[in-house]
Amino acid sequence: MQKKHQAVKSSHKKKQGSGHQNKKQNTRKKKPAPYQMHDMYFKKAKLEWYRARSVYKLKEIQEAFELIEEGMDVCDIWAAPGSFIQYIKRIIKDTGNIVWIDLKPIDKYSQSNINTLVHDIFEFETLRPKINELIGENKQFHLITSDIAPNTTGRKDIDQYASVELNIAILEFADEFLLPWGNLLLKVFKGEDFRDLTVEIQKRYEKFTEFKPLACRDRSFEEYVICFGKK
Repeated sequence: MQKKHQAVKSSHKKKQGSGHQNKKQNTRKKKPAPYQMHDMYFKKAKLEWYRARSVYKLKEIQEAFELIEEGMDVCDIWAAPGSFIQYIKRIIKDTGNIVWIDLKPIDKYSQSNINTLVHDIFEFETLRPKINELIGENKQFHLITSDIAPNTTGRKDIDQYASVELNIAILEFADEFLLPWGNLLLKVFKGEDFRDLTVEIQKRYEKFTEFKPLACRDRSFEEYVICFGKK
């Protein structure tokens, strides 16, 4: 396990750069496009048999940073409806394990290396035995991905604060379940409390990068934060 983990560490040196980066696809200010539920990413997901348009956000992140590799054990948090898992599976094939965790059940997968847990990720004591059953006694993941978002209120300040608090809790989850030098992908609503999250990330990871995929809706203030190299 350790040998495989070290390979994960070495493969990201070129992509990471050094220090904190803010890698956005488009920094120009423009008027947001009208909200369109069935946009091109929605239609493309249907054509390519993905469960949600969010898969193209992960695809862009993977193309930029190569986080996912064959042989990895990957945990996807708040996985419903499951498009991240579909994409991860295409990369790792049958060489690693995928564990998805959500509070609500989603349609299961037939593949033997995709394992489902309906559980609160913040209840570590009861979660640990279940993860042990799936990937081995006290083992940890090479990569944790999260597309979590709070229940929104329509108040940007309240929603972004709730998003930051959720992501700080996921950092605590990763403290327990992510391998040393493993990587973590977070989604956050960015606002004035964002620095509270970055302070906690810097305590735990060697580097982090902000990234906003083109597949994010124009009106969304979500960004992804890729945390490299758990200390």
